[in-house]
Amino acid sequence: MAERFKQLQGLQNMELFRQVTVSDYIFIKSLLFAKVTLDDEEFRLYQSLFYTINQQLTQPDLLIYLHAPVAKLQENIKKRNRSYEQSIPDSYLKNIEDTYLTYISQDNLRTLVVDVSNADFINNESHVEVILNALEKDYTAGRHFIELP
Repeated sequence: MAERFKQLQGLQNMELFRQVTVSDYIFIKSLLFAKVTLDDEEFRLYQSLFYTINQQLTQPDLLIYLHAPVAKLQENIKKRNRSYEQSIPDSYLKNIEDTYLTYISQDNLRTLVVDVSNADFINNESHVEVILNALEKDYTAGRHFIELP
């Protein structure tokens, strides 16, 4: 959490000179993972620290959530072939997914949910184009969903 805070704080300082800032990380992610992985007492402590730190950060204007089913995530894990990831159970990934989706459904943050079940951003430029075109739209608050062809 502390390392991500420093990274995001650095981005905030650079925002003075930019119209748009893009990050591959939203700070709430650390809290969502903590909720899934820590026991209740540890989570309460983590949560109190999180909310103190989070107040110091600028919140994003738009969240892009790339969603893939657990089977696709496991496929990607196998392709990456990182030894420490190979034994991640489906139930853990499902729990993370449910936690993210619950957060997204309850938060007022403008969110673009992209179904990436069939995504191939490296070999299929049209998948990137779909997202870029979606970003040009003026989304109001709430959740908006797109699927890749």
